[in-house]
Amino acid sequence: MISPLNPESDISVFLLQKLVYHFLETVVKNILKKRHYFRRIPLLFDFIAPLLYNYRMNELNFNLQNQAYKQITGKILRNEYRPGQKISQKNIEIDLQLGRTPVREALLRLRRDGLIYSIPQSGTYVTKIDLDAAINARFIRENLEAKIVSEAAALENNNLLLNQARDAIELQEQYAAKAEYHNFFNADEEFHKTFYLMTNHAQVWDWLQTINIQFNRFRWLRLAISDLPWNTLIEQHKEILSAVENHDGEQAVTAAAKHLHLMFDEEMAVLQAFPEYFDNLPE
Repeated sequence: MISPLNPESDISVFLLQKLVYHFLETVVKNILKKRHYFRRIPLLFDFIAPLLYNYRMNELNFNLQNQAYKQITGKILRNEYRPGQKISQKNIEIDLQLGRTPVREALLRLRRDGLIYSIPQSGTYVTKIDLDAAINARFIRENLEAKIVSEAAALENNNLLLNQARDAIELQEQYAAKAEYHNFFNADEEFHKTFYLMTNHAQVWDWLQTINIQFNRFRWLRLAISDLPWNTLIEQHKEILSAVENHDGEQAVTAAAKHLHLMFDEEMAVLQAFPEYFDNLPE
């Protein structure tokens, strides 16, 4: 039998195996339509069954690994697993109600992403927030998003996605009133993502998520501080949306830059509230 593969390290083989599976499935269906081939079916399945089983097992493992990775990453971003906190694979398995293999593979990915690290004879820890990386990610996003909103402002017939942006703002107003900052953050992400979808740059948005990890960790902490002006964020979203609706590209760029830079205007409030959560603190 073919040995199970690790989809994370060999995704091309996993996808090839998926194509083979669908090809063999088609072959079997065609053979079953021809009665005189029935005598050959046991021999055929002696060959095919291990391939099909192996594919299904790899598909299941791949899905479970992704599920574990997304859940652990989410907990780190939301500071449910705090910067500097010691974590154990066994406790995570219990917390997520997942098996050892998907959690182990997810932790390997998180180590490569720089979200956890291990110390021999000590254990595994969540990394602290890299302030330099957060600032650099904000710089990249600020410059990219200026281009995105400028393109969005030049478009016609984009009412459906503009309505989605309005809906995101309305949700933020509701969540701000209830101090539900986890939901507020998610609605904030949906607002910004809308403009990438509007300009056919969904892949750029997905790419940003891979470099935005430290930036987003900072943003989660920022929202956790009760006296930060949530309504300011909402008003700035309205300014961006209004500029795009009015096809004012210059104003859209200005509003987006002001909005994204606001995070570091409030940097000291976050650092003073959570100094133990950061690396590369300013002198």
